[in-house]
Amino acid sequence: MTLTRKDAEATLLTLLVVLTFAATHEGWNVPLVGASHRWAAVAILLLGTFTCGLGDPSRSGGGFATRLCAALGLLALGVAVLAIATGSLMPLSLLVVDVVALWALTTLRHATHDTPRPLTT
Repeated sequence: MTLTRKDAEATLLTLLVVLTFAATHEGWNVPLVGASHRWAAVAILLLGTFTCGLGDPSRSGGGFATRLCAALGLLALGVAVLAIATGSLMPLSLLVVDVVALWALTTLRHATHDTPRPLTT
């Protein structure tokens, strides 16, 4: 098991994504987001970007899971743009599902694989 401080930070940011979605969906009228699906999409896009920035390229093996994460990341960007442009709840919901799936996949990978050792010459 090789979970790190960055995994904990990513978990916290993903929790904030879910709470942001809940706030706009339920109309809690919290600062910044309010009941606006567009502002929620912007906030979730930023939180997702920060979460992605916590990633460590040296921990990726370059295999199928890495390609799947890349595809999910591109899908998240496209859905985020759609959510901001339309202000609709459906693409916002898909964005949250995508971000949570990315978090779950990467956390599972980190928990089940050892950290790759650096190549020595």
